[in-house]
Amino acid sequence: MFNWEINEPDEYSKSEHAHFVDLTTRSYITAQGQATKHTDDPEFLRIAKAAARIAKTISGGPEEDIPISGFKPYVPYPVQAVWKRNGDAEDFKIWIKQPLFVDEEAFKAALEKIHFVNTKREELHFEQLAEGIEVQTINHGPIEDGCQAFQVLNKAIQEGGYQRIRKNEHREVYIDSLPVTPDSLVLVRFAIDLNGQPAPDMVHN
Repeated sequence: MFNWEINEPDEYSKSEHAHFVDLTTRSYITAQGQATKHTDDPEFLRIAKAAARIAKTISGGPEEDIPISGFKPYVPYPVQAVWKRNGDAEDFKIWIKQPLFVDEEAFKAALEKIHFVNTKREELHFEQLAEGIEVQTINHGPIEDGCQAFQVLNKAIQEGGYQRIRKNEHREVYIDSLPVTPDSLVLVRFAIDLNGQPAPDMVHN
């Protein structure tokens, strides 16, 4: 069985050192909203749970009566979210990566099989997106302004002569699932522009 944690360890690294990834266009389950309590916010947790439920259903493939050509068993990818400051609140967008063989028809089939109590189907989407070039590191516990991960990433960007794209925005990958606890490992990514500098060693996927 394909397991992202085992088969893609560099993309989902647990290292506290900064390193670089170049993540090209893939399929994602997405949803968005606004929160005032970051990952503790009930609205964020509600939408993230619904998106993860869809991803889990799709991963069942034929056993869940989901039509997927060339299906191979796999562990669902972790929930990630892009956070952007908006006044006293934050806008967030959930992304959950899908294997190459999962298409929109599989997504629609999974939607039809789930009865949501507090989420509308229209809140969930299937998109083709690219993360681009990012610098990443691990953080222990919830993400806060000035946290160790932010310091590590900003230092790597400055030392490399790169530029951070969208300075009020960052990505969190919840490799230890949700909700986030003080013991959780959260992968943090900043999108960057190489700013004419030589490309660093990076993971391409």
